Amino acid sequence: MRLEIGSFPVNEVDFGPRTFWVDGRLQIDRDSLLAAIRSDARITGASLVLVRPGESVRVTSVRDVLEPRIKVQGQGSVYPGVCGRPVLPVGTGRSHRLAGIGVIEVAELDMYDGNDGWLDGFIDMSVEPVTPIASNPNLCVVLDVDESLDLADRNVAAHSAALVVSDQLAAATVGLEPPELETFELAEVDSSLPKAVYICCFRSPQHYSDSLTAFWTSIYGMSRLTPPWVLHPNEILDGAISVKTSWELVNNPTVKELYRHHGADINFVGCIAIRTRWSSQDEKDITSHQAAKTAQMLGAQGAIISYDAGGNDFMEVIRTVQACENVGIKTVFVTGEEDPSTNGPQLLEPLPEARAIVSTGMGIEAGSGGPLPPVDRVIGQKMLMADTSQRQNLVPSDGPLPGIRWTDHYGFSRISAFEY
Repeated sequence: MRLEIGSFPVNEVDFGPRTFWVDGRLQIDRDSLLAAIRSDARITGASLVLVRPGESVRVTSVRDVLEPRIKVQGQGSVYPGVCGRPVLPVGTGRSHRLAGIGVIEVAELDMYDGNDGWLDGFIDMSVEPVTPIASNPNLCVVLDVDESLDLADRNVAAHSAALVVSDQLAAATVGLEPPELETFELAEVDSSLPKAVYICCFRSPQHYSDSLTAFWTSIYGMSRLTPPWVLHPNEILDGAISVKTSWELVNNPTVKELYRHHGADINFVGCIAIRTRWSSQDEKDITSHQAAKTAQMLGAQGAIISYDAGGNDFMEVIRTVQACENVGIKTVFVTGEEDPSTNGPQLLEPLPEARAIVSTGMGIEAGSGGPLPPVDRVIGQKMLMADTSQRQNLVPSDGPLPGIRWTDHYGFSRISAFEY
């Protein structure tokens, strides 16, 4: 599979009478985008707001962050299978991206019924950014959805609207020659090189929500718990997996780094995606053993393992590291650490089998980093949880807010990294 990704850097963005990109400048026709969103009868209210780094603004009710991308050659669509989009395999042809801007989906809407379905994340544009998303200008798509619909339909309506905006922005690059063009292809390499896989673990809320249509992580639009998937890395870079911040996955730094080493010191043979948050220990063990078996069948001698949620979900991840090591596959586990000052373990469970652990940082308890400063403007819900374990304990969103714990699961931040 050969995928070309053409990048169109966005250095300047503003609203104007038509949407176009030229020489790093993106102009956005707000009226035409709003008309496209409002053509869906399920949307009862919509607005578009630009936010920039350094502005005194806090974006709440964040449901997803999309990077505007579009297929210009090849089958399928970027972010396939989601909200009725084609489910044809992606990862071939050419896709164009607007680099340096995000589309933030904002709606006061639970992701699913039941425990832990509410939204508590936010993006602060005023403080020193620790993530690439807050370092870029972003277009907020602020939505109200028909409350007479059931929750699953409201979620689909909101995400469909964000995808419409992302698609129309990316369409400004169609017919243009990209300033930067990268090619991703797993070419044949020296057979003596060690074979490596990337095992990425993603949370599924199906167990907590008791719903097959819970809106969260999806692979080709399928959000339910499933056995491990074998994916070409190009599929990930072309949006086959959607998460709460899809922007991160299509720019997955682990996939890109493995590509950089392919043919030099490793033979990158593919990706395995597993779903976490199964309801029983047997199910967790089965999933982990199947992931290790799949890696074996690909001929892997080494595996990099990452994940996107801790707690209950962490157990499948730990078991996957153990299962791989037990069948002779050397692992590198990419993980955050717990705060040792609380006298708890730095990992939720001891992992003596781990051959190598790469720390992405330490999850510090809420409040220890000091309060976040107040802001002049809030986009989204006007009240936030002061303590994520107590949903009823709300404080004004414009702050100041207690220091919030943030865990970097992917190594996807502005924190420095060293290769050794």
